[in-house]
Amino acid sequence: MCKKISFWGTILLGLSLSACAPFVDSRREAGQSNPVGQSTKNRLAICYNPLWTKDATLQSMADETCAPRGKKAIPDGTRSFNCTFTAPNTAFFKCE
Repeated sequence: MCKKISFWGTILLGLSLSACAPFVDSRREAGQSNPVGQSTKNRLAICYNPLWTKDATLQSMADETCAPRGKKAIPDGTRSFNCTFTAPNTAFFKCE
């Protein structure tokens, strides 16, 4: 029985860690227009895991987010260990 639990525990851990896709941190509270996440109107924040996410992926995500406004994403620094457990780091971009 213990072997089954450890096997399924390993599977569950692997699945939860594989769900570490980068995401734009632009959360909002219901009914409010101001963001709760790290992104602002002029500065984009993308949470990511540096073990699995390449810089090119971050740049591509930022470019896609800035494109509807006719702007290009310019890197504006990073910060470590300030996002989620599975995506601990943040890359900042300015849409210019």
